[in-house]
Amino acid sequence: MGDPVVMVSLYPEFPQSVMSSLATCGEFVFLVDRSGSMGCSMNNSTPKETRISSAKDTLLLLLKSLPMGCYFNIYSFGSSFEHIFPTSVEYSDKTMKEALEKVEKMEADLGGTEILRPLKHIYSQACISKHPRQVS
Repeated sequence: MGDPVVMVSLYPEFPQSVMSSLATCGEFVFLVDRSGSMGCSMNNSTPKETRISSAKDTLLLLLKSLPMGCYFNIYSFGSSFEHIFPTSVEYSDKTMKEALEKVEKMEADLGGTEILRPLKHIYSQACISKHPRQVS
Protein backbone atom coordinates (compact mmCIF):
# COMPACT_ATOMS: atom_id res chain seq x y z
CA MET A 1 0.00 0.00 0.00
CA GLY A 2 2.99 2.31 0.00
CA ASP A 3 3.20 2.52 -3.81
CA PRO A 4 2.37 5.89 -5.39
CA VAL A 5 -0.82 5.97 -7.44
CA VAL A 6 -2.14 8.56 -9.87
CA MET A 7 -5.67 8.84 -11.23
CA VAL A 8 -6.55 11.17 -14.08
CA SER A 9 -10.08 11.98 -15.24
CA LEU A 10 -10.58 13.76 -18.53
CA TYR A 11 -13.86 15.48 -19.34
CA PRO A 12 -13.83 16.58 -22.98
CA GLU A 13 -16.23 19.28 -24.07
CA PHE A 14 -17.98 18.77 -27.39
CA PRO A 15 -20.02 21.46 -29.15
CA GLN A 16 -23.77 21.12 -28.56
CA SER A 17 -24.38 20.65 -32.31
CA VAL A 18 -22.16 17.55 -32.31
CA MET A 19 -23.75 16.11 -29.18
CA SER A 20 -27.33 16.61 -30.37
CA SER A 21 -26.62 14.96 -33.73
CA LEU A 22 -24.97 11.98 -32.00
CA ALA A 23 -27.88 11.55 -29.60
CA THR A 24 -30.37 10.93 -32.39
CA CYS A 25 -28.18 8.92 -34.74
CA GLY A 26 -27.31 5.31 -34.51
CA GLU A 27 -28.04 1.78 -35.55
CA PHE A 28 -28.69 -0.44 -32.55
CA VAL A 29 -28.39 -4.18 -33.12
CA PHE A 30 -29.36 -6.37 -30.20
CA LEU A 31 -28.19 -9.99 -29.84
CA VAL A 32 -30.26 -12.30 -27.64
CA ASP A 33 -29.08 -15.73 -26.53
CA ARG A 34 -31.94 -18.18 -27.04
CA SER A 35 -29.96 -21.34 -26.41
CA GLY A 36 -31.39 -24.06 -24.20
CA SER A 37 -29.42 -22.92 -21.14
CA MET A 38 -31.41 -19.67 -21.15
CA GLY A 39 -34.41 -21.67 -19.95
CA CYS A 40 -32.73 -22.25 -16.57
CA SER A 41 -33.89 -20.29 -13.56
CA MET A 42 -31.96 -17.22 -12.46
CA ASN A 43 -31.50 -18.46 -8.90
CA ASN A 44 -32.87 -21.02 -6.45
CA SER A 45 -35.26 -18.64 -4.67
CA THR A 46 -37.23 -17.60 -7.75
CA PRO A 47 -37.75 -20.65 -9.99
CA LYS A 48 -40.23 -18.83 -12.26
CA GLU A 49 -37.74 -16.18 -13.37
CA THR A 50 -35.59 -17.68 -16.10
CA ARG A 51 -32.57 -16.28 -17.88
CA ILE A 52 -34.60 -15.79 -21.05
CA SER A 53 -37.35 -13.90 -19.20
CA SER A 54 -34.72 -11.62 -17.67
CA ALA A 55 -33.10 -11.08 -21.09
CA LYS A 56 -36.49 -10.26 -22.62
CA ASP A 57 -37.30 -7.77 -19.85
CA THR A 58 -33.95 -6.05 -20.38
CA LEU A 59 -34.44 -5.99 -24.15
CA LEU A 60 -37.93 -4.48 -23.79
CA LEU A 61 -36.52 -1.72 -21.59
CA LEU A 62 -33.73 -0.99 -24.09
CA LEU A 63 -36.13 -0.94 -27.04
CA LYS A 64 -38.43 1.52 -25.31
CA SER A 65 -35.44 3.76 -24.57
CA LEU A 66 -34.24 4.11 -28.17
CA PRO A 67 -34.02 7.65 -29.53
CA MET A 68 -36.23 8.85 -32.37
CA GLY A 69 -34.50 8.77 -35.74
CA CYS A 70 -32.37 5.73 -34.97
CA TYR A 71 -32.37 2.35 -36.69
CA PHE A 72 -32.55 -1.00 -34.93
CA ASN A 73 -32.78 -4.76 -35.34
CA ILE A 74 -32.85 -7.79 -33.06
CA TYR A 75 -30.99 -11.02 -33.67
CA SER A 76 -31.45 -14.12 -31.56
CA PHE A 77 -29.16 -17.12 -31.66
CA GLY A 78 -28.61 -20.66 -30.54
CA SER A 79 -27.54 -23.42 -32.95
CA SER A 80 -29.11 -21.24 -35.64
CA PHE A 81 -30.00 -17.56 -35.67
CA GLU A 82 -32.98 -15.38 -36.52
CA HIS A 83 -33.52 -11.68 -37.03
CA ILE A 84 -36.74 -9.71 -36.66
CA PHE A 85 -36.18 -7.56 -39.76
CA PRO A 86 -34.11 -8.44 -42.87
CA THR A 87 -32.10 -5.25 -42.29
CA SER A 88 -32.21 -2.63 -39.57
CA VAL A 89 -35.32 -0.47 -39.70
CA GLU A 90 -36.05 3.07 -38.62
CA TYR A 91 -37.63 3.41 -35.20
CA SER A 92 -41.36 4.12 -35.56
CA ASP A 93 -44.53 3.14 -33.75
CA LYS A 94 -45.14 0.41 -36.32
CA THR A 95 -41.65 -1.14 -36.22
CA MET A 96 -41.47 -0.89 -32.44
CA LYS A 97 -44.86 -2.59 -32.04
CA GLU A 98 -43.78 -5.40 -34.35
CA ALA A 99 -40.49 -5.86 -32.47
CA LEU A 100 -42.19 -5.86 -29.05
CA GLU A 101 -44.67 -8.52 -30.16
CA LYS A 102 -41.89 -10.78 -31.40
CA VAL A 103 -39.77 -10.27 -28.28
CA GLU A 104 -42.72 -11.32 -26.10
CA LYS A 105 -42.87 -14.65 -27.98
CA MET A 106 -39.14 -15.45 -27.64
CA GLU A 107 -38.28 -18.70 -25.88
CA ALA A 108 -35.05 -20.54 -25.10
CA ASP A 109 -35.61 -22.87 -28.03
CA LEU A 110 -32.69 -22.50 -30.45
CA GLY A 111 -30.38 -25.26 -29.16
CA GLY A 112 -26.67 -24.63 -28.60
CA THR A 113 -24.81 -21.36 -28.13
CA GLU A 114 -23.22 -20.40 -31.45
CA ILE A 115 -22.74 -16.64 -31.73
CA LEU A 116 -20.22 -16.44 -34.59
CA ARG A 117 -22.68 -16.88 -37.50
CA PRO A 118 -25.02 -14.07 -36.41
CA LEU A 119 -22.05 -11.76 -35.79
CA LYS A 120 -20.69 -12.49 -39.26
CA HIS A 121 -24.13 -11.80 -40.73
CA ILE A 122 -24.51 -8.51 -38.82
CA TYR A 123 -21.09 -7.24 -39.87
CA SER A 124 -21.63 -8.29 -43.49
CA GLN A 125 -24.57 -5.86 -43.71
CA ALA A 126 -23.84 -2.42 -45.12
CA CYS A 127 -23.72 0.34 -42.52
CA ILE A 128 -26.37 3.04 -42.61
CA SER A 129 -24.85 6.40 -43.48
CA LYS A 130 -24.46 8.74 -40.47
CA HIS A 131 -25.77 6.04 -38.10
CA PRO A 132 -22.86 4.36 -36.29
CA ARG A 133 -23.62 0.72 -35.53
CA GLN A 134 -23.70 -0.52 -31.96
CA VAL A 135 -24.04 -4.24 -31.30
CA SER A 136 -25.22 -5.21 -27.81
